[in-house]
Amino acid sequence: MKQLGFFALLAALFFCFSFAGQASAQSSGATIILDGQALSLQKKDKVEIVKGSVMVPIRVIAENLGLLVTWNPSDKLVKIWSGSGDIKLTIGSSNASVGDAKVKLNAAPVNRSGTTLVPLRFVGESAGLDIGWDNAKKVVTLTTSQPSEPWLPPSPTPSATPSPSPSPTPSTVPTPTPAPETTPTPSPSPATGGQIKGIGWSDGRLAISFSGSLIPKTYAAANPSRIVVELPNTSFDPAFSTLQTFDKATQSGEFAISDDSNATHVKYAVTDAASKNITITLDLAADKPYFAYQETDVESNVYVVDLKPTATPTPPPVNPNNGKKIVVIDPGHGDGDPGGIGATKKQEKSFNLSLALKVEKLLKKESAFQVVLTRHDDTFIPLSDRATIANKADADAFVSIHANIAPGKPTVRGTETYYYTGSGKTLANVMHKHLVQATGFTDRKVKYASYKVLRETDMPATLLEVGFMSNATEESILFSDSFQNRVAQAIVDGLKEYFGVK
Repeated sequence: MKQLGFFALLAALFFCFSFAGQASAQSSGATIILDGQALSLQKKDKVEIVKGSVMVPIRVIAENLGLLVTWNPSDKLVKIWSGSGDIKLTIGSSNASVGDAKVKLNAAPVNRSGTTLVPLRFVGESAGLDIGWDNAKKVVTLTTSQPSEPWLPPSPTPSATPSPSPSPTPSTVPTPTPAPETTPTPSPSPATGGQIKGIGWSDGRLAISFSGSLIPKTYAAANPSRIVVELPNTSFDPAFSTLQTFDKATQSGEFAISDDSNATHVKYAVTDAASKNITITLDLAADKPYFAYQETDVESNVYVVDLKPTATPTPPPVNPNNGKKIVVIDPGHGDGDPGGIGATKKQEKSFNLSLALKVEKLLKKESAFQVVLTRHDDTFIPLSDRATIANKADADAFVSIHANIAPGKPTVRGTETYYYTGSGKTLANVMHKHLVQATGFTDRKVKYASYKVLRETDMPATLLEVGFMSNATEESILFSDSFQNRVAQAIVDGLKEYFGVK
């Protein structure tokens, strides 16, 4: 999420929840609710109250609040990676830091039989969450700070060329717009448990794409060195065996890793068919620190095991001073995250990349533009990294390319375009006009959505849903070279109009 005014919250961070008469550590049957949903705690995950502060397992922070967490046992340092600055906590110490600022905690992080407990309020508010406590019911509530009513700028006149300059922030606009339009459900959820859609390895990361709900148990093991992900109440998606190496007789599969000295193989298998348990094993060359987190967005659910948490993406070199507009083209999904699965089992990630490469080729012929792609091959790039690439490149526009699905609704068709900010809506309007003309599909309009790549980019950004892969007719058209060439040209034409390029 955008964490605006992050350091303005520091005054509130000096204090944690207070409970009268509770001075020592004690277990609590507290319930933690995030955006209206009760969080699932494993049996060993106890919420404690220490010196009046609610303390929660770091796993809950990592998997349910969407934060990246690392643990260094040698110096007992817990690092929580936040979009506005990293948070550092040390077991047994009440001294913490948020970015460059030093903070004094009311209660120090503690270790309980290998489980690290951290102050909920400190971490939650540092990440920009609104926090509440019902002492009578012992209920903690967390609410992400996303605007329910986006600010929209005045619509430009048809003859006017939209200005690419940044728009005012939502807080400066007095009149909000109506609530955003409803969009199709991005992926089906089984009645219980989850379904594995894809498993991949890219750039030091194991990515597990899924639908439904996962409650992973992840741990390191030795002799041989490996990281194990146990997934109870989970099955493989029916399309999984057609997309990846999979032996239906043994309900298992594996693939070798040849481009990383730290890891050698990824293996996956149904380990208990009756209980629907799946185990995924990452074989290592030697013991290696890691962290695991769940990346959940409007249309993407990926569980990630990362062997290099401190690595930051470096965009290709661009020259910000040559007068050319820097455009980032983002082919959605990749590798272990296939995106949508079409009517004939085609994968969205392949369409996204194919179209993006065509757009890149055309933009390179335009003297007014510099173009950056977030990926050039079948690679998994975390959503935050995609935004970071654009922000580090100091891009003037960000365009994310996708294809849509409507699970269980094969007749749904059409093209739609998304935005999050006011400046993004201006860009989206122009891009959508050209896109609909090129696709010839039903016009499903320009819509607001809180996609992470739109929230975390600092420049005007839009996400294009070119057509529906779940519709057999549109899926066939989407993968046509002639169609993609036409749409690629439309994307370039839209960018030229937006920037006033002749």
